[in-house]
Amino acid sequence: VGLGSVEAAQTFCHLTSFPSSLLYASPHAGIYDALGFAPGFARAAPPALQSPRWWNEEWVVGLNLSPYLKLLIMCAGIGSPGTLTEVFRGYLGDKEAPEVQERYPDVLPNFLHPLYRVLGSGFQRPMELASVRLLNMGNILLRWETLTPGDKQLILQRGGALIFDGDQVKYRHDDVGILRFVDVDLLVQTALAK
Repeated sequence: VGLGSVEAAQTFCHLTSFPSSLLYASPHAGIYDALGFAPGFARAAPPALQSPRWWNEEWVVGLNLSPYLKLLIMCAGIGSPGTLTEVFRGYLGDKEAPEVQERYPDVLPNFLHPLYRVLGSGFQRPMELASVRLLNMGNILLRWETLTPGDKQLILQRGGALIFDGDQVKYRHDDVGILRFVDVDLLVQTALAK
């Protein structure tokens, strides 16, 4: 379920080759609230959120800040746990992570491949993930009004991933900060496990 309009969902599917039949678009955060996903910095916590943080308390919400200022605050790691660690991992590399080029062969432009090979192979090299994020950010900013929800407060909304076995939740991941997404390999492995 993605936050935004049907037009935003169609644009996302076109850009990523994600099958549109598997994507549901919601212009509001009702499903996110019902599932108890974190609302982001200086937004009221939904009743289903198990453990609201200080940045969702009434006095912070009452500051009435622009959603763009709130987003900048989250990018600085405030009200967005783990964000700075993840940002630095993108710049510094990660010996435990696979090469971006190996995992996602068509993401980075070809002229960058020799530059990253100089830094080594078999792991995520310095600047490799940061380059992917920069390219993604550029693509998003070019289509900002199309891809973002009409209610700009929703750009702060955190999401997550759920795997169900019948009506029971088999696995849950909550995105607590910016760039703190679910490990897709773990998600697939868990979904396919008996």
